[in-house]
Amino acid sequence: MSSNLIRFVGNHDIASEGKFLFEILSQLRNFGVGRLVTKNEWTRKWPNNPSYMKILRAEPGMDRWLFEGKVYAEWVFRGKNLGVYEFSKDLNRSDWQLVHKHQENSFTSCATPMQEMVLPDSFPLPPLQVHLSQKSARKNGLDEKTISRRAPLALSIDPEFEHLKPFIKQETPQSKSSSIYDEVDKNVLLDLYGNELPVKVEAWNAGPAAFQPRFNATVMRVEEQPK
Repeated sequence: MSSNLIRFVGNHDIASEGKFLFEILSQLRNFGVGRLVTKNEWTRKWPNNPSYMKILRAEPGMDRWLFEGKVYAEWVFRGKNLGVYEFSKDLNRSDWQLVHKHQENSFTSCATPMQEMVLPDSFPLPPLQVHLSQKSARKNGLDEKTISRRAPLALSIDPEFEHLKPFIKQETPQSKSSSIYDEVDKNVLLDLYGNELPVKVEAWNAGPAAFQPRFNATVMRVEEQPK
């Protein structure tokens, strides 16, 4: 067996490359008010569009591991100033990094900020639905040519991208098709995730380890009795 074996114990975040946010702020004067912090995740996904937070107010929860608390900051996401936001989640992920003062000017300069995302304002109805609607129109003595082949599209935005609502615009597609997948610019959707496509990560059970039997012995004995 090799002596250079690396063994991770516990819930290890393989994508983390920094510190907890309050771990950084607790070492700065006035809890880092006026300083810039960023996440390595933002840098990896959109290296040409800087994202960072300017700390305006920090309220640590004073827990043992500096996990809890709230931070109010001016959020610049991919070169776009989103205004003041309250951050109270995802602060205990070791992916935060302090932007040093001598790097602030070069880090915040952005020649190509995030562009508006243009999506269709309608989508083509399935052929079967159009066929049934036309059949129903003929049955009721209506003109089947008046049956619409499209329907308005109301976007259902994932909470992860809720802050991007002001930059999402819907327009009539220039070239219409029988499939919405042919009408949507795929680069617009891929740009949401940047250089890293999302992956499913199963949540770990919280709390101490415990044994939980999968079968009830009493029920098993009742079922095993002959009828």
